[in-house]
Amino acid sequence: MNRTATRISVITATVAISLFGAVGTASAHPHVVAPAHDGTGQVIANGALHGPFVNGVECGGDSAAYGLETAHHGPDSGTAGNADGCYQIDGTVPGQDVASPVIR
Repeated sequence: MNRTATRISVITATVAISLFGAVGTASAHPHVVAPAHDGTGQVIANGALHGPFVNGVECGGDSAAYGLETAHHGPDSGTAGNADGCYQIDGTVPGQDVASPVIR
């Protein structure tokens, strides 16, 4: 690969990462209670996944998603309750809004 192609690849990758990060999306993941099993953790809710967070709002996911997010991040900051099918954190980045230090 020549230098021009390498620079274009690096620039393209940088722009793609910047755009993805700007959207504020966090992927779904199973939740784990950290202190269980001598610190190795215990997956809770049968490994249920929440939907992706987009700008601090998560809609969808498995049936346990709303309860998992409430336990993990605290009360729903949007429309209270699961009636609207979504959960909203205080900010836009889930990792910066964690209320429970033992759930990751």
